[in-house]
Amino acid sequence: MIVPMKRVFVLCLDADREAALKRLATLGAVQVEREVADSPAIAAAGAGVAAAETARDALREAAANDDPYGLAIRRARPEDSDDPAVRHVLSVVGAWIDARDERKALEATLARFAPWGDFDPAAARALAAKGVPVSLFSVPADFDFSAFPAGAALQVLSRTKEHVYGALVGAPLPEGVAPAPLPEEPLSATRRRIADAKARMRMAAGTLRTLSREKGAVLASAERFAGRREWAFAAENLRAAGPVAHLAGWCPEDALPALLAAAREEGWGVAHRDPEPEEDPPVLLRTPRLFRPIGALFQMLGILPGYREDDVSVVFYSFFTLFFAMLVGDAGYGALLLVAALLVRRAFRRRPQPPSELAASGLTLLFVFGGATLLWGVLTGTYFGMPSEWLPGFLKSDLPTARWLGDQSNIMHLCFAIGFVHLAIARVWNIVQLWPDTRWLSQLGWLGVLYGMYNLVCSIVVEGFVFPAHAAWAMGASVVLILLFTYKRSELKANIVPLCMTPLNVVSSMGDIISYVRLFAVGLASVKIAETFDTMAAGLPLPLWAKIPCMVLILLLGHTLNLAMGGLSILVHAVRLNTLEFSSAKGITWSGSEYAPFRQCKE
Repeated sequence: MIVPMKRVFVLCLDADREAALKRLATLGAVQVEREVADSPAIAAAGAGVAAAETARDALREAAANDDPYGLAIRRARPEDSDDPAVRHVLSVVGAWIDARDERKALEATLARFAPWGDFDPAAARALAAKGVPVSLFSVPADFDFSAFPAGAALQVLSRTKEHVYGALVGAPLPEGVAPAPLPEEPLSATRRRIADAKARMRMAAGTLRTLSREKGAVLASAERFAGRREWAFAAENLRAAGPVAHLAGWCPEDALPALLAAAREEGWGVAHRDPEPEEDPPVLLRTPRLFRPIGALFQMLGILPGYREDDVSVVFYSFFTLFFAMLVGDAGYGALLLVAALLVRRAFRRRPQPPSELAASGLTLLFVFGGATLLWGVLTGTYFGMPSEWLPGFLKSDLPTARWLGDQSNIMHLCFAIGFVHLAIARVWNIVQLWPDTRWLSQLGWLGVLYGMYNLVCSIVVEGFVFPAHAAWAMGASVVLILLFTYKRSELKANIVPLCMTPLNVVSSMGDIISYVRLFAVGLASVKIAETFDTMAAGLPLPLWAKIPCMVLILLLGHTLNLAMGGLSILVHAVRLNTLEFSSAKGITWSGSEYAPFRQCKE
């Protein structure tokens, strides 16, 4: 459920600000309203966070990237942090970036003057000072060189298809030939400076790689500065008005008694009220324990229902698991996911610190999704896409489900049925919530439209399915209900345009049902790709000693690629069916902001 929030206002003596902030941080029940979002203290703490995060990212990049010239790192000012470890890392990062920028500039200079070759520009300038002009030039390849003065020394230094590069000594260049500037130094010196810059880049990258083994201090600094920033936000928003300081914030309804008890102990004043209609409180989801891991997926996707919307975690989790299994669709891949989950759990057990709640939830999801995929693969008789004759006897499935799901019409019918049930849950949920308001009849109308469109789509696509006559009558009556009861009579004038769009929305509901066929199409594509790699590996025309390692390589790369594509399809299709089709029917906009209480104590 979405926990009800209270708007709270806390007052304390201005002299007790520090103690009040410490108690609020210990309590961890109030999200401070950031009416003051910028100040020198907040900016300084934010700069410290940015510096520590930049140092952390640089260490991670250096540990993962063996190319000393290709590090993707950015600069930050060491003086923004008071942590010696962060300052050291950032100074090394700055040295690497300085060397990189110098190298780039020198290489651009080298490329610019390379057509004229290596010479000493100081000698050319000395001749010019004695009245003997020395000019570099470039002209088109078809230039008429008879235009150059006859008594001057003309030297062609290089040619390309488009240009001729040369030098003229002892006379000015003819009209129409622009002189090229002289380099600041011989190109040999520029090459030596490039080599020196590259050596400094290698040295700095090696230092970062060494420091990456001891990045704990940098991570601790990032956490410490994050705490300072949260403290600064809270301190700046606990504003003084004479002898009294006050702040506004949000508190979960069930945490309000603890806040009031602390107020009585500390001598604060606390006022609280329900949110106003125009206010947008933060969202605290409290999902049933069995379905709580879905919060990790919400956090990864960055989605959260709005405060005045509904918690759809249970439906989301249930159908997302089904969609995951159908899209990956292979018992072999499901088994691999379970093995990966077991290995991760073993690694967690070996660590001295227990995993975070997010990591533990992610591991649970891996077990659930892997198990569901394994079960779906067994029901369909699919094991790494291998033909039935290749499978050992104990894996050869003679289940009725494998035969039934092996028929294209059946599996497509199942996808449309899943879509109808998924969307119908949203409409029935709306009916229950709206009762006894007459608008529940409009939701009943949408349920009837869904039923009619489901039958219509099946009659078009599913072989042997006959559109029932009663579905047409149900759709007609449903459209009437939608037109009559979506808005109250007093709202009709303001909503005439949306009401006129009803026929288009009715037609688009057909697309919502059809959208679920992606479960069949993407799942089938995954199976066919696996079959293709299996056939390719088995059909190699090589002797056995060479065939076996080539088969292993093809199967490993092919199935890894297929599993990765399956993961991408889940993010695209399984997420879409929940966050778009279902959420549109339910009225979920995913516009909520996460409840983040003030918990950071000052160091």
